Parts: sequence; C-alpha cells; structure tokens
Amino acid sequence: MSKPLIVLNCVAAAGAMVSGVLALADPGIILPAGADVSGGVSLYAQAYAARALPLGAALLWSMTAKGRPALVPLLVASGAVQAADVAIGLAQGLPGMAVGGAIGAAVHLLSAWTLTRRSRSAPAAV
Repeated sequence: MSKPLIVLNCVAAAGAMVSGVLALADPGIILPAGADVSGGVSLYAQAYAARALPLGAALLWSMTAKGRPALVPLLVASGAVQAADVAIGLAQGLPGMAVGGAIGAAVHLLSAWTLTRRSRSAPAAV
C-alpha cells in the first residue's frame, strides 16, 4: 500500500477516535447549534465512542504493523461503519457526520479495493 493511503487511513481512523472522545466529553457537540442534549444523545455518544475507539485503534495498529495482518477485512469493516455514519448523519440532518463518514468510508474502502486488486495481480510464489 502506498504511503499516502497509509497516511489517509491513519488520519481517518484517528479522526473517528477523536470524534468519539469529543462526543463523550460533550454529547451536544454532535447536535446542530441550539439543540438540547437528551439521554438518547448521551447514549449515542457512548455507543459511538465504544465503536470508534477500539476499531480506530485496531486499524491504526494494522496500518503500521509489519506485514499488516488482517488489514483488508479491517478496512472493509471500517468503511462499512463509516458508511453507516453517513446514513445516520443524513437521516438526522447532521452534515458534518455525513461528510466525515463519506471521506472515511471512501478512504478505507478504496484502500481495501487497492490491496485486493494488487494481491490478485501479484504473481504466485513458487
């Protein structure tokens, strides 16, 4: 995988992790200005962080570990989670969540596609 894709994936994973921590610290940060924070928003923030922190940490580790074990399935899972964030952001009228999720999904899924394409075109070891 190229260094720019490694950097983009690390930035996307770290961004999701930072967003999770910020939402835990202040659940209202994910809402449009002036909206009230309810118990549901706090629950959502906790659920978001519970997903973003371990998944982001696993992706950061896989992106930097020698041999990058299990990287393609982790990239696909990360991309799927970000795509779900896009749907949630659009449904809830949260454009920042939709845009951030779209960028993360594109980076992770493009990287997984690039890796699988390269592995299929690589000559078989004899």
